[in-house]
Amino acid sequence: MQLISKQKGLTAISWMFIVVAGALLLIFLLRLVPIYLEGFSVSETVRNMADEKALIKSPVRDIKRTILKRLNVSSVYSVKADDIYVTKGRNNVTIEIDYEVREKVIGNLDFVVSFNKEVTIQ
Repeated sequence: MQLISKQKGLTAISWMFIVVAGALLLIFLLRLVPIYLEGFSVSETVRNMADEKALIKSPVRDIKRTILKRLNVSSVYSVKADDIYVTKGRNNVTIEIDYEVREKVIGNLDFVVSFNKEVTIQ
């Protein structure tokens, strides 16, 4: 019993486990944070498109081109033209951006994050 009361602190193996777990968490965060920042930029771009009433009269091709240009200015390269869906109604336009990002983490382990942003312009 006397030996147990004198032991204090962690062993070297315990410290190694803590360091490895911390390193893995840091790697995951460094890979995921830019993906979500890009997703916020896409969300902001789509939200700003709702303020433009002139888009109701524009052809679908021009709306997609405008969105892609704005995303390009925001350094968003994950969204392609095929990921943008524009539906025109009589008095409204619905813009939907549905895309996914695949990021390699370690070896054959990947993160797959999917986003779906939608706005209707009346």
